Amino acid sequence: MGEVTIIVPVKDEEVGLNFLLSDYKSSSLKDLYDVKFIFVIDRRTSDSSRKIASEFSDTIIDQEETTGKGSAVRQAIERWKENPTNNVVFLDADGSYSFDSVKQILEALEGGADLVSGSRFLSVRRRPEGMSRLHNFGNRVLSTISSLRNGRRISDLCTGLWGFNSQSLMKMNVKSRGFDLEAELAGIARKQGLEHIEVQVDWSQRKGGTSKLRSLTDGFIILLRIIRT
Repeated sequence: MGEVTIIVPVKDEEVGLNFLLSDYKSSSLKDLYDVKFIFVIDRRTSDSSRKIASEFSDTIIDQEETTGKGSAVRQAIERWKENPTNNVVFLDADGSYSFDSVKQILEALEGGADLVSGSRFLSVRRRPEGMSRLHNFGNRVLSTISSLRNGRRISDLCTGLWGFNSQSLMKMNVKSRGFDLEAELAGIARKQGLEHIEVQVDWSQRKGGTSKLRSLTDGFIILLRIIRT
């Protein structure tokens, strides 16, 4: 049975985490893999996210000195390095991706890929139901720029579902602090000569809460990260 660590950054996502908990219990993932979770809870969280996360795992990091998705993932990677598993998945906490999609990521890694991302657009051109027109447009523009910068097509740069084998993740010195994380991952893959593939996955609108993405501000930060990485 293969080992996998699932890293989940969290800020006020009690509804999404409840959905994920129910989905995980009904998924075959836990029967196929030795699954470990690492949750990083933003210090600004004011709901019951931590309590729900504790039903998944005892490994919960309090993100007190920093904020932002990239910073959360960096802290989780350092914890993972203390007891590394064969594969690692980054998963959004809002319930928009299922554990069936996580399985698709792991199957692609087992097929030999170094780095796998779940695309909402690889074989679907239409805007996913529940995604705003602005987010849809911005993601497609940034994905195109990233494709040109990195010399390989990526259809969904801002996806919230990524997977890595242990050797690849060990090579990644992540520096981003916020939503520019994914742009940096794509750039590092180019620099390290890693095989990065996309798989089409299902996506649904976030479960409760509000998006933390600031469309224009974060879009500009992501653009800078694409250019600089």
